[in-house]
Amino acid sequence: MTEITEKKRVQILEGARVVFLTEGFDGASMEAIAQAAGVSKGTLYTYFKGKDELFTALVAACQNRSLEETFRGMSKASDLRENLETLARNYLDVVREPDNLALLRVVVGASAKLPSLGRAFYETGMQPLIERLARYLADDTRPEGADIWDAELAAVQFFAFLRASVATPILIAHEPSPSPERCSEIVAQAVRTLLRVLGHPSVAAGA
Repeated sequence: MTEITEKKRVQILEGARVVFLTEGFDGASMEAIAQAAGVSKGTLYTYFKGKDELFTALVAACQNRSLEETFRGMSKASDLRENLETLARNYLDVVREPDNLALLRVVVGASAKLPSLGRAFYETGMQPLIERLARYLADDTRPEGADIWDAELAAVQFFAFLRASVATPILIAHEPSPSPERCSEIVAQAVRTLLRVLGHPSVAAGA
């Protein structure tokens, strides 16, 4: 794909983001998206065959960016606790972003009629997060002689703890975003819980 073509695709996705997050999936039209993106409908259909494909591409683009933001700052030079704390803080920042919350609302609203959209959201966003953390836990952190444990399940529970503590109250109960102090408490408890699963010495010692 040439640079000009890629720029046009990004332009279309930005227009789509505005329309989908404002109007929802059902309320969005290809005509409105073309107008928001500043392109003709003919150009829009050159890049995307229809609304389903365009929304799936938007979800993938947003999720890929969120994935990199979540794992930013983790280092082999840092110890396990520091890396998990960095990861948890990054993830809370990502899930609290208004656009990410709005996108999740759109996906949940549309997936009942179009399960493929929900599947695309899970496969491009949630599953890669789980798999990447599971690989890190399985490859780098298992203590020698530790009991057998499921690295993927541990990753699922780690992200679920964080998401349920922050995103769910905002989405369901319309609560305000938690304070920095509350986020620090959530991060500390999520990390402590995972370290306990791993049999980490600092938790065993009561830290």
